[in-house]
Amino acid sequence: MIKYKKKKNTSHKSFIIAGIGLLLIASLYLFLSLTTKYWGSHERVSLVINNPNGDLTVTTFNRESGEINNIQIPGGTQLLVSRQLGSWKAKSVWKLGENEKLGGELLRESIIKNFHFPVVAWADSNAEGLASGNFWSAIKSIFLIRKTNLGVGDRIKMAIFSIGVNNMKRNEINLAQTSYLKKVRLVDGEDGYLISGGLPNNLLIIFAEPSLAKQGLKANIIDASGKNLLGQDVGKTLEVLGIKVASVEKQAADKDDCSIKGKDIKIVRKLAQLFSCQKEIKSLDNKFDIEFKIGESFAKRY
Repeated sequence: MIKYKKKKNTSHKSFIIAGIGLLLIASLYLFLSLTTKYWGSHERVSLVINNPNGDLTVTTFNRESGEINNIQIPGGTQLLVSRQLGSWKAKSVWKLGENEKLGGELLRESIIKNFHFPVVAWADSNAEGLASGNFWSAIKSIFLIRKTNLGVGDRIKMAIFSIGVNNMKRNEINLAQTSYLKKVRLVDGEDGYLISGGLPNNLLIIFAEPSLAKQGLKANIIDASGKNLLGQDVGKTLEVLGIKVASVEKQAADKDDCSIKGKDIKIVRKLAQLFSCQKEIKSLDNKFDIEFKIGESFAKRY
């Protein structure tokens, strides 16, 4: 009598395994989407890192060109700190932010105020590995960063991006070696640095987003802050991004904070994150693409 072996039904098992695999991939995608705050809507994501030696690093991940730029700011650079907290050296701003219960947000805001770098994120020194290009340093940074406004998805995507960037596309710029900072004797009697002049072209290129310049976007800044020339100062950061400030309209002071209006959701969201403003997606009934209104509350924290 001939016995026939039953053919195992592997197709059912394969279907289950494939289903589990797809479910895991979908879950990972959903997790990254929900924990990503900045990476998805910015061509270039800029992060300020507080280093143990007191210096600051502004790191820009350029997704369009595949470059990473690290800009070193000496800790002895004198800065006018946001929130009307006076003049402090760069190396003291992180601690000041902690004392004021503002965390690294005070440092981020002060970088924008003084340098007009469009920095949206901040982190402690453990973030250095994200831009290192070293596989293990990048992976460790994802988990070791303790203080930051980056989402987990941002950290993972930055680490993956960094690992793929070759050394030819990694640029180190020390501001102390440029004309942008001037070495002086500060009021406390110690040597330090002051910002001198406008933003050099080699730095402007790092932060400008070509897609914004190509669109020829025009912004109208409505200044109801009650502060002289604040609208013009805020406009400098928009122009670094590649947005033309076509008008600064002075109005009677009001107590509002700030708001961004425009029909392009990515641009409105970007500016709202940058300046911590309310956003409204709508077409403007004028010749401008963006309306940026600032009030007295904004002036108090700028």
